[in-house]
Amino acid sequence: MQPASLWSVLEECSEILFGNYAYPAADKAADELALPPNFYTWVMAIWLFDVKPFTIAQFMQYFPYGLAQANKDRMDSAVQQGFLTSDSQGAYRATESGRTAALRLIEAGNEVMAALTPMPKESLRRLGDLLARISDAALHFPEPPAHVLITAKHDLYQRINVFSLLEGFVAHCALLEGRRDDCYAATWSAHGVHGHAWEVLDYLSHNDALTFDDLHEKLSRRGVTREAHAEDVGELARRGWADDDSGRIQITSAGKQVRAEVEAETERLFFAPWSSLNESELEELSRLAGQLRDALKK
Repeated sequence: MQPASLWSVLEECSEILFGNYAYPAADKAADELALPPNFYTWVMAIWLFDVKPFTIAQFMQYFPYGLAQANKDRMDSAVQQGFLTSDSQGAYRATESGRTAALRLIEAGNEVMAALTPMPKESLRRLGDLLARISDAALHFPEPPAHVLITAKHDLYQRINVFSLLEGFVAHCALLEGRRDDCYAATWSAHGVHGHAWEVLDYLSHNDALTFDDLHEKLSRRGVTREAHAEDVGELARRGWADDDSGRIQITSAGKQVRAEVEAETERLFFAPWSSLNESELEELSRLAGQLRDALKK
């Protein structure tokens, strides 16, 4: 099996574990804690930075697709609610109650996943060991130079002992997801566009021509304003990547080409560390991943 096909199976396993188990458990815990809307913004910041101070710019190194002002508004709201503190330099820091709440959401999801027995422990351990070799290679791979999310996730999982969960599968699969995000961000950001502008291009590549209202509605979940999205469309049009002359917005052939080039380079960077496994080991990993996926679907 080609690494891309193998990764698709691994992603499917991860999506089932988090979509069916971890995220619902975390949402239930959030309800029990009566957390206010948009809590995941400051919760993710605490997961990444723990008790260390951070700025909005530092936060957006990990999550570059939103709007700085929207993230600031959500962090300021968390300060008012007692989950963060802030200083005169624009830095935020977790309070004890904020850290406790953020960790409780992870613990809730982990507890549910830890109770699962989708396949024999020996098979799951072997699957985790093979994934660990790839993720370890990825963590130290020279390209791209910025190991942003994979390093942050690695540090988080060490702090809260996620590496023992399901014999390491959850942690090492999530580390590889972080690796792919790092590769993708490094590749598209080389074009000098904002993350929310690139997200517009990406969305257009998967859809037919859209009205601006439809486009903004679909992409507003991160708090990006209509004004920012209008600027994004204008920027993409100036670059020749999108066309809005007809009153509807669509990607151009040049836009499709640049996106395809970014995807191809992302794939090249992402799969380079997979050479740490030989062909027979990749086949074994593929077989075990397929078994896990089939078991999780039952």
